[in-house]
Amino acid sequence: MPEPSISVTPIPKTRLKKITLKNDSLTVVLLNYGARLHQILAPDKEGHFENVLLTYDNFSDVLTDQSYFGAIVGPVAGRIKHGSWANHQLEKNEGNHHIHGGSNGWSFQYWKVEVFKTPTSIGVVFYLQDTFSDYPGPITATVTYQLTKNKLEMIIKTSSLTETICNPTNHAYFNLSGNGKRDIDEHELAIQTEGTLELDHEKIPTGALIATTSLPIHFKHPHSLKEILAVYPNGLDDVFVLNVPKRNKKILTLSEKKAGRQLSIATTNKSVVLFSTTGFEADFLINGQKMHSNYGLAIEPQEFPDAVHFPEFGSITLYPGQEKISYTSYQFNVLKEE
Repeated sequence: MPEPSISVTPIPKTRLKKITLKNDSLTVVLLNYGARLHQILAPDKEGHFENVLLTYDNFSDVLTDQSYFGAIVGPVAGRIKHGSWANHQLEKNEGNHHIHGGSNGWSFQYWKVEVFKTPTSIGVVFYLQDTFSDYPGPITATVTYQLTKNKLEMIIKTSSLTETICNPTNHAYFNLSGNGKRDIDEHELAIQTEGTLELDHEKIPTGALIATTSLPIHFKHPHSLKEILAVYPNGLDDVFVLNVPKRNKKILTLSEKKAGRQLSIATTNKSVVLFSTTGFEADFLINGQKMHSNYGLAIEPQEFPDAVHFPEFGSITLYPGQEKISYTSYQFNVLKEE
């Protein structure tokens, strides 16, 4: 049985570094630009390892990425209405609003890299001292990706010398068919959700909760994306409120029976944003194909978006001397034949 391995490879003519974590169960490829998850190679029911993320074919497209493929999004994920927080004015980089940390956010910065091995795990820590995003700070952030057997764990830690706000996430797009062979229509999704946040026409929370009983589909039971998108014709781009998030409690499962792969996610965050890429058409190449509608499902665990305007959503304030920690795990299993 081969030993777990780690490699760090500079990409010629760029500042990119590719970090590869490999064990018997998974191979995970990460990049220092945006501390991003670039590829996850997981076995199908025949034992074939294939990439289960939407991944740019060309590194040049990673460096011009505006769609956050696999990136760490921060300091604050999601939209902040009018870009305002307390007496601070953040950049308005989506119409009249601020989104995903702004155009100089964490997704667009180079992170320092340190790899590690323990008796049971291999991993990489990305370090950033952010003075670039124009949030009060500096904000110190570390993102640890740790591979243990068939589970990839992500731990995000943040601290600041100045009172600021922080609500980061990872923005990976998943497609379990392997190397993007099929669209996500036949993927089955189940979420342990208490409902969704009501959003206005600009995807900003109104403050209201839509209870599970009022949703057009019962998300706690598995449904195919085809069934879900039949009742969400504009696609999913929604904030799901989680049922008592805990470190080891699975809150979401995504399965693709033809390949026989299943992804289970646990998180300490209070919500997860799901984006079905419906209507997302672009000329860049993803896994050998032009990016197109319903090609992947972005899964973004985070605290409630726009929490700065709704005290009842909970605080995303980061106080001097405080360390905030969020934890998310991605576990890959092979489905048994029925």
